[in-house]
Amino acid sequence: MKRLTILIAGVAAALSAGAEGWNEMAILARPDGNGGLSYDYDNLIQRTAFTNSLFFDYNNDGNLDLLIMASGADWRTPRDTKFLLLYENLGPDADYAMRRVPDSRTGFIQAADEAWLNPVTVGDVNGDGYTDIVTMTYRGDRCIDLYLNNGGDGSFTHSVIDNKAMTNGAVTLGDIDGDGNLDILANGWSADSNVKGMAIYLGHGDGTFTKTAPSPLWGTFEGHSTLADINGDGTLDIIMTGHGDSWSRHAKIFINTPGADGNPQFELIDSDKSGLTPLNLGDVLAADFNADGLTDLALCGNDGNATGVRMFYQNPDGTFTLDTTRPIVPVNTDGGINMADWDADGNMDIVVGGYIGTDAPQGCYSTPLRIYRNTSDANRRPEAPATVTARQAGDFIEITWSDGSDNVTPAQALRYNIFVRNDATGETFCVIPTDISNGNLKVGTDLATTVSGMRKSFRIRPFGDGTYTVGVQTLDQSFAPSAFTTAKIDVAGVSNVSNDSDEARIIVDGLTVTVTCPGVEGDSDIFIYRPDGSRCAVTCTGLPVTLPAPGIYIVAPAPNNHSMLTPRKIALHR
Repeated sequence: MKRLTILIAGVAAALSAGAEGWNEMAILARPDGNGGLSYDYDNLIQRTAFTNSLFFDYNNDGNLDLLIMASGADWRTPRDTKFLLLYENLGPDADYAMRRVPDSRTGFIQAADEAWLNPVTVGDVNGDGYTDIVTMTYRGDRCIDLYLNNGGDGSFTHSVIDNKAMTNGAVTLGDIDGDGNLDILANGWSADSNVKGMAIYLGHGDGTFTKTAPSPLWGTFEGHSTLADINGDGTLDIIMTGHGDSWSRHAKIFINTPGADGNPQFELIDSDKSGLTPLNLGDVLAADFNADGLTDLALCGNDGNATGVRMFYQNPDGTFTLDTTRPIVPVNTDGGINMADWDADGNMDIVVGGYIGTDAPQGCYSTPLRIYRNTSDANRRPEAPATVTARQAGDFIEITWSDGSDNVTPAQALRYNIFVRNDATGETFCVIPTDISNGNLKVGTDLATTVSGMRKSFRIRPFGDGTYTVGVQTLDQSFAPSAFTTAKIDVAGVSNVSNDSDEARIIVDGLTVTVTCPGVEGDSDIFIYRPDGSRCAVTCTGLPVTLPAPGIYIVAPAPNNHSMLTPRKIALHR
């Protein structure tokens, strides 16, 4: 077994929220340029506890925005106060400050899960080039909710996917059945007697889903589940921990073995065969941490005797071996772990935050926030696809590519990240937020939303007419990225307006914009904003207005406007 060599790089966390001196808190930390972090304690982020947070780019401007699900803790804020909040990253001109998008704009239900394990996941579920949000919440009913992104303008359309779902668990997006559409894996305490704690919601590519729970799937509560390709065959498998009946603890793997009809089927590998330690109240991370081409696991949780973080390395026969040196500091069930490539060296590093607990010699009230840097030098970055092609198919761009390659990861186990950029406006969608200039991933979350090496095709609705650059990069089992291979495509005949409808339409002619709303022409004020929120024009329905320059704008009704218009993003070209 090759072990991960690690170095404690410093006291660190991308975002920490919890209790400080018995108060809720929020700390935003950024790289300081010297291998460490600088801490922003005076940010405008809501102070919370029992917090889940993730970074994603909701408006395609290349900056990482922040999503938070949390509650109070009966210190500054009552425990029954729930939050689902979106913060826009204002970019380099504002020193990357975070500004809260008003709840009245987002349309989020202020609710949270019973626990704080993994109740939030993001990905583009309807192929429109904007990242959507799926949540697990308890609000009398146990709900899986969908928030469809309305073109990056800060508003979302809410729908309940299932109000007899599960909570106190996890939701994860990924293409489980290999049809190119994102599906939902949900695991937790079930409200549906026909589902044993775990269900798959098969996506149809339009924001709708069908619930299924094929045997032998069954789930846990107070646990975590995630999707990863454990056996390297190009399909997403399920890894699950948590409590079962009679408070038993579990660590199970469900190997995805698709049937002849393409529908997912699963083979159960229990902990007595896999070598994993049954745990509850923790996290599951999956990546090739030691660069041998096999997916390894980092499990955080309680085994009935002690809490801790355990590194399990996969063997060629599919079993796992525990690193008994326990190289990562233990954290109690109030803490957690996550991963990202902190130093952009092609190895996934691990972030640890939370209450250490009495099992640690540092003392029961110590709450370190640390980055454990993976210093293995064995991994080589994969090679990008040799060719990428893009063609317009109706209102969509279809992207295909040849195989990438890697020295240890087999071709079918490679995954692919994609970007699509409107060259005139600069608006850029990435499946996983990435610095497209060098290929480095910006986050280590929701990696199962990338495209399988068994598929090698991607379909997306462009952001209006114009010339586009598309790019495809290879990811190995370590999620080390290649550079992007790119292609150009000219798109014509596609609306330049997001969330277009017949009730209220926006007509774009060069730099001139006209808003029409049947029955209310001329008597409703319309405001036009830049992406930074500054207002640049005021007009009325039916009255054309010419904007100063090409780019992205948001068209929204004035407060006194009661028309059918909802805020919409437009892309203007000369």
